[in-house]
Amino acid sequence: MYQYIVYADLNCPFCYALHEQLLRYDLLDKVDWRLIEHAPDTALYNKTSELQAELASEVFIVRSRAPAVEISLPKIRSDSRFATLCVIEARQQDRSKAEHLTTLLYRALWIDSKDIADVSVIFDCLTQAGLSPELDIDESEEALLVQWQKEWQEGGFNGSTPVITSTDGRSLIGLSSTEDLTAFFQGEEVHSQVQPTEFSQALSPQTIAIFCDHSIEKIWPVVAILRKDFNILLPPNLPELKNLLVEDPPDLLLLSTEQQWGDMLSLCHETTANQEELPPPVAMISQESDDQIELDAYNAGAADFLVLSRNPAILQSRIQILMKLKQTQDLLARSARIDGLTQVNNRSEFDRSIETEWRRALRSKRRLNLIMMDIDSFKEFNDFYGHLAGDGCLRTVAQTIKSCVKRAQDMVCRYGGEEFAVILPETDLHGASILAEKLRMAVEALQIEHYRSKSDGIVTISLGVASITPAKGGSPNELIEQADQLLYQAKQNGRNRTCIQSSPAEDDSQ
Repeated sequence: MYQYIVYADLNCPFCYALHEQLLRYDLLDKVDWRLIEHAPDTALYNKTSELQAELASEVFIVRSRAPAVEISLPKIRSDSRFATLCVIEARQQDRSKAEHLTTLLYRALWIDSKDIADVSVIFDCLTQAGLSPELDIDESEEALLVQWQKEWQEGGFNGSTPVITSTDGRSLIGLSSTEDLTAFFQGEEVHSQVQPTEFSQALSPQTIAIFCDHSIEKIWPVVAILRKDFNILLPPNLPELKNLLVEDPPDLLLLSTEQQWGDMLSLCHETTANQEELPPPVAMISQESDDQIELDAYNAGAADFLVLSRNPAILQSRIQILMKLKQTQDLLARSARIDGLTQVNNRSEFDRSIETEWRRALRSKRRLNLIMMDIDSFKEFNDFYGHLAGDGCLRTVAQTIKSCVKRAQDMVCRYGGEEFAVILPETDLHGASILAEKLRMAVEALQIEHYRSKSDGIVTISLGVASITPAKGGSPNELIEQADQLLYQAKQNGRNRTCIQSSPAEDDSQ
């Protein structure tokens, strides 16, 4: 009997990523991998723009959360029912070969973009797994699938996949981090969130948004050459695209149309006109070459005009050139956002980012957290040791803070003078408080001599931690003021301490 059960779907990228993680860490032999159907009606609607956009977004999230897992955007999300029944029948014959079949089917869909509803694809996977392609599927396989489906639906998992359950009653929902997986399989209780919140600090692929007013299949040759090297987003409508460009701009925007060139050219001009926000480059995609439309595209601000009838390798090279130019542009922009002395983000970048994260949290209805901190008695340090030593102290403290902040979406900024801030989206007050105390202890551990300090003769910091769920009509200044008041309170209470908001739902702080 297995100690762990996994409820997972073949056409879910999060389930695929979990399968690859467990395979990598030699944990698959500990689990009973039970295939279910997370969305049984997928085959009926899998070509709608909304579902294609959702699929692209899920692949983007998996790449961010599990960068070691190879995954590419498939053309469609396959109907997995027959493939699932084949795996269930294969389990009756040879458990080991059935596990290999599961791996082959996952990789056929999520790496090679094959349709695992296609009998020929299933036939090839069965053959590679060493199984007979002539499986005898009857009512017993259907009954077992129905049983597993019922267990999952009645398990209290809110319709989420993947799910890992253990014989001692613990469960782990969603695609978890390596640390959470390891802890769970070591018998610990892990409280993970279903929604993906933590992203890898490793360099992630650049992002390309593709917007078209027709079926994505008509420009799939372009998507196919890009899907392995870049994150692909497919906004389903114009409002979603405009929201994306404001909240989380891609590195490149590709626009395609068959008849509405006037609308697309206007959108191109609107996107590229705002030079203050450093807009992404825009390239137009056309089925055929048309000199007048190409000239109009360049006049509207397009960086390139891509013709689908050309060699795909040429299209790929031209897009790669655009991405390299964007990378260079971003590096130049970054130099303007970095504080020259401490090499962390400067105050103007803090102001821009807190506004962006506020809007994002308002839209997602998630909490936004802020840590404000200040080097204790820094004026006295400067007066006693001199400004050169003071600059060195600022650099050391800033880099120590930066080294403790691991998540890619968290931002360390120099707020002003000897004051620093850390913006923490998509976490809770408890998580922010743990990080704040970690920062305080890390600076204390530096043991930088401070003869004029009242904190044991060393350099220390005081911190204020605030958390808020943004509301319409509100402002990030509310969060900044709360964190600043808590920082002041930490100073008043004796320095070298963290003062935490008493409750996320309350404005008053303790």
